[in-house]
Amino acid sequence: MKFYEEFSLYYDYIFPLKEKKLKFLMDNLQDNGKALDLATGTGNYAIALAKEGYQVSALDLSEEMINLAKEKAYEEQAEVDFRVDDMLNLDKLYQPASFDLINCIGNSLVHLDNQEEIRELINKSYDLLKKKGKLVLQIVNYDRILAKEIKSLPTITGPNSIVELVRDYEFREGKVDFKTRLTTPRGEFKNSVLLYPLESDLLKELLLEAGFNEVKFYGDFNYSQYQKLDSFPLVVVADK
Repeated sequence: MKFYEEFSLYYDYIFPLKEKKLKFLMDNLQDNGKALDLATGTGNYAIALAKEGYQVSALDLSEEMINLAKEKAYEEQAEVDFRVDDMLNLDKLYQPASFDLINCIGNSLVHLDNQEEIRELINKSYDLLKKKGKLVLQIVNYDRILAKEIKSLPTITGPNSIVELVRDYEFREGKVDFKTRLTTPRGEFKNSVLLYPLESDLLKELLLEAGFNEVKFYGDFNYSQYQKLDSFPLVVVADK
């Protein structure tokens, strides 16, 4: 079985819904607002927002993930418009000025190939947001990763240690080779993917260039101050 097929089966053990993340998203979404969850995975946050009364659309490139998300939404009686597609196709999937919130968390943004693709996604997100809409992003803090030449992220262990995800970095040719080893009751599965190490200054530049009025950085979903060399994640709120 391919890595991502196996990964989808254990996704919720590795990345369970975190209440502080959900609250952060809700803080940035008006009552009865419309939200778009990019790279939704198995739909945890899309489903949770829908159950809170928001109108939610969500997409992911993985058909396995979306199938699981649809099953969960059905079981939890949550109405979400799930789609299998590439984030860069946003302009073909949705109408301009459709959403109050677009979020892309879980370090998904840096899976795009280069600066131009990231610029394209940001610009398309801006167009899809209503006036005063917000774009929420969360990536690994690559300012810290690059400055300190960090070679690994903390290992994630699921409940009762039934699943473990080891995450290592190698630097090459302006990219980060993200190597993962997933251990489950079904065996060990390895994967490698090149990530674009997006630093905070460039990200802010791209957001302002797209037309966002204000860009706020945080060091986590508790609104801690962002510190370039110390914060583990970079959480961004960009206001249209």
